[in-house]
Amino acid sequence: MKNILYIDCDGVILDTIETAFTMMKENNIDITNKYLVDYFFRNINWNYLINNSMIINNAIEKIKILKNNNIYQDVVILTKLSGNYDEERLKRDTFFKLLPNIKVITLPRDYNKALVVPSINNILIDDEDKNIASWNNYGGIGIKFTKDIIDLDNNIINDLNDIENTSKVKMLRKTSK
Repeated sequence: MKNILYIDCDGVILDTIETAFTMMKENNIDITNKYLVDYFFRNINWNYLINNSMIINNAIEKIKILKNNNIYQDVVILTKLSGNYDEERLKRDTFFKLLPNIKVITLPRDYNKALVVPSINNILIDDEDKNIASWNNYGGIGIKFTKDIIDLDNNIINDLNDIENTSKVKMLRKTSK
């Protein structure tokens, strides 16, 4: 049985989070104030943010390889939205140009990814601990993504090439034979 691979966008594919927080600091926005941060993300120029955010660890090329290597039933970008009206359109347009064969699913930021798409035995690559924990709680295989750290035994990767080398995915492959 092949699994679906879901990949988060912000913090996994595009470094929009670091770019946004740099912009907030430059504009003297108190990043500890949740309301100011929410307001910033709802009103940010997403075109500028996306175009000025680095692609993390060559993620676009690696997603193309993951899609073409036929290990997964499907490879899908699963991303939450801040509430900005332009964000969804711009993310979809960006990925349509960069990854035309990859589906993009967008969710309001308060939605639980594991309750919206099938999580059981499917894989989620995400940079947020709460998304990983929820995915695991609903029978999925959650893999934590960081830009720097790698710990395959604890399912933490910094390169999309390492998904199959994590302990959870290895266990899944062993039990599904």
